[in-house]
Amino acid sequence: MFFRHSTDKLIYPLIAVAALFFVSYRPHYHLRKQMPSAFFQKQEGHERSLEERVAWAYWESAQMDVQFQYAYGHPLPMDPPPQFHVDAKVLGPAATDPATRKHYWELLQRIWSTPEAWEKSYEWDWSWASDPLASGGQWLREKAHNIFSF
Repeated sequence: MFFRHSTDKLIYPLIAVAALFFVSYRPHYHLRKQMPSAFFQKQEGHERSLEERVAWAYWESAQMDVQFQYAYGHPLPMDPPPQFHVDAKVLGPAATDPATRKHYWELLQRIWSTPEAWEKSYEWDWSWASDPLASGGQWLREKAHNIFSF
C-alpha cells in the first residue's frame, strides 16, 4: 500500500535526477595517443626512421578518421577505407603505396580489439535524449552481449 509523506516532493525528484545522471555518465573509448608496440616495433638505438614516421602517420589517420567510423568493439572491413591515408608530399610516394597502406591496415585490424589500443574514459553523454527508445534498446543489446558472450 502506498502512503503519502511530506518528504515525497523531495525524494521523487532526487530519484529522477539520480537516474538521469546514471544513464548519462557513460564510458567512451578512444584510440590511445601513443601508438601500440604491436603497430610498430621500434628498434633500440636507432633514430626515428622513415618507417616509424609512416607508422605514426597511419596511426594518426586511424585516430582522426577511422575510430569515428568504426567504434570500439566493431570489426573493421577487409579493405582500408579511403579515409585511411597519409600525405605523400610529407612522407614520400612509398608511404602511400597500396601495399604499404594495406600492411598498416592489416596491423590496425589485428590490434583493433585489443585493450592496448584503446583507453576508456567516462564522459557526460546526453545523446540518448534525442531518441530514448533506440538508445535504451542499444543499451540492452550491449548489456546482453556482455552477459552472454564468452
